[in-house]
Amino acid sequence: MICFNLTGYIIYALITSISPGPNNFLLFSHGKAYGFNDVKDIMFGIFCGFVVILYAAGYGIAEIIAHNSTVGYLLKIISSIWLLYLGFLLRNLNAEFKNQTASKIGFSKAFLMQFINPKAWIMAIGGAAAFLPHYENIHLSVYVFTFIFVLIGVPYMFAWVGFGEFISRLLKTQKPNRIMGNILFGLMLISILMIWL
Repeated sequence: MICFNLTGYIIYALITSISPGPNNFLLFSHGKAYGFNDVKDIMFGIFCGFVVILYAAGYGIAEIIAHNSTVGYLLKIISSIWLLYLGFLLRNLNAEFKNQTASKIGFSKAFLMQFINPKAWIMAIGGAAAFLPHYENIHLSVYVFTFIFVLIGVPYMFAWVGFGEFISRLLKTQKPNRIMGNILFGLMLISILMIWL
C-alpha cells in the first residue's frame, strides 16, 4: 500500500528550497562575485552533502541525532562557528569590488557545510517526518523522497546564483558592494541567532 502526500511534499520542498539560508546565501554571494564561473563545484558540493542528509533523514538516523541533547548542543556550537566563518567569507566576496582573487568556496567546503547547516537538517527531518513515502520497500521510499526534493531544489540553486549575478550588474561601485557584503554578513548572524532561539 502506498501513502504519499505528493502535493504537500512538493509545496514543502518549493518553500524550503527557495527561502533564504546558508546555502542560498552562499550561492548568491558566489553569483554576485563570479557569476556562473566555477559554480559547479559549489553546487555539486551542496548537492552531494544534502543528498546524504536526506538519506539519513529517510532512514531515521537524522531524527535520532536531533533528539540527542548532547549531540544537538555540539551541533549548535559547531554550526555557529562555521556559519560565522562563512559569514566573513561571504562578506569579503561581496565587499571586494571586482576582486577575482578572493578565496572561492569550493566543493569540499560546500559539502562539509551541509552537515552543520541547521536549515538543511530541519528541511530533511521535517520533510521525512511529514512526507516520506510508505512503500513496502524502505529503500524505494527513501530514494523517491530524496529524488523529488533534489529535483525541485536544484533549479532554485541556479536561480540564487543568477540573482547574485543580476545584483552585481546593478551595483557598479565599491560602496554599495560593501553594503551588500555587510547585509549578507548580518543575515548570517541572524541565522546563527535563530539556531539558539
